[in-house]
Formats: sequence, C-alpha cells, structure tokens
Amino acid sequence: MSITGEYRVKRQKNGNVHDYIYYHCTKKNKSIKCPEPCIRQEELDKQISSLLQKFSLRADWAEKLLIMAEKDKVQSAQSVSAFVQESQIKIRAIQTKLQRLLDGYLEQDIEREVYREQKAVLLSEKKSLDEKMARIEQKQNDWLEPMAEWIKEAGNLPEIARESNLFAKKVAAKEIFGSNLVLANREARLTAPSGEDLSGQNAWAALCAANEKVGQFSESQILVPRDGVEPS
Repeated sequence: MSITGEYRVKRQKNGNVHDYIYYHCTKKNKSIKCPEPCIRQEELDKQISSLLQKFSLRADWAEKLLIMAEKDKVQSAQSVSAFVQESQIKIRAIQTKLQRLLDGYLEQDIEREVYREQKAVLLSEKKSLDEKMARIEQKQNDWLEPMAEWIKEAGNLPEIARESNLFAKKVAAKEIFGSNLVLANREARLTAPSGEDLSGQNAWAALCAANEKVGQFSESQILVPRDGVEPS
C-alpha cells in the first residue's frame, strides 16, 4: 500500500492554532482494508533519522576506506599494465606470423585456401587481444569514482540525520532503502509485519552490518573482509 501525507489544522477555543502533518496509507485499494494508524511527521522524522544513523559511515572508516581504494587502484594499474605488456608481445608475435604467412603465400609455398584459413585464425586472435586490452584499460578505474562517491554519501549521513532538512532525508532514504521501507504500527522499519526481511544485500546493508559488529570484532576484521568474504 502507498503512503501519503495529510496537512491538518487544529483550532483551540482560546484562539491558539496548531498545524500538523500526518502520514498514513492512501487506502486507494478498496478491496484491502488497511489497519495501520497514521503517524505524525515529527515522529516519522525521528525514526527515519535513527535508521539513517545505522547506515552511516564513521569519518575514520571513510578515511581508511579511501586509502584502501587508492591502494587497490595502484595494484589494479600494475596488473593492467602487466596484462597490456603481455598482450602487446602476443600481438607482435601474431603480426610476425601474419607476415611470414603472407610471404609463404606470395612465394607460392602455401595454398590460397590454407593461407585464408590461417590468416583468419590469426586475425581473430589479434582482434580478441585488442578488445580485451581496450576493455580492461577502460574499466580499470570505473569502480573508483562510484566508490569514492558512495563513501562521501555514507559519511554525510550523520549530518543529514541530525539536521531538519526533510528533503535531504528523503533523498538519502530513497537511495538506501528504495521501496523497502514500510510503516507498521506507527514504526518505520525494514522488516514487514509478516517478518520478511526487506533490508536487501548491497553496500548499504553491508555497512549497517559492519556498524552492528562494532565492539564485537576488531576494526581490521570489520573493514577488511577475510578470505575474500564480503561483510554480511
């Protein structure tokens, strides 16, 4: 069911006027009777802020993650450079074979059909190597910018949670929770009343899990996955 906001005004006999914003089910689906009560904006704001804090990234963690990302970038560049050099050696060897093949054909030592078949094989190998080099060189740092942006977003969450900018909280909640945030018994949660876990498995979920491990594991175990296993 969808959620909508409703603005209400309460006028007291003494002349005081109070305005409120409530959130509740739209109740557009007439075939389903929604039993959920409405919730005041102030209370919902407090709950969203609390949830955002669980997915926030500590400043010292952000600094260390950026250092690790830069280290991985250097190692990736070295690995890519080694692959490119090896591929270039193979390509030069293929070009040498192509020239020898052409010489043999021109000297009539190789039949036309054999020449065409072997040439096609060599050109296919060269094309495959060229494409791999281009693809790897293009993608070697594609992950770094999104990673740095994610670290920045996660690091800004504590400030967003503390401030009263509801739009910023909405954007952050949409980014982290998507459509998995539900209201049940006047509580914003990531678990449906049925008990279904709606948290998902992504970088945000991993960060939330890491925050929950603080005090239970050493920082090195939390920030650096062991044996290639991602945090869960």
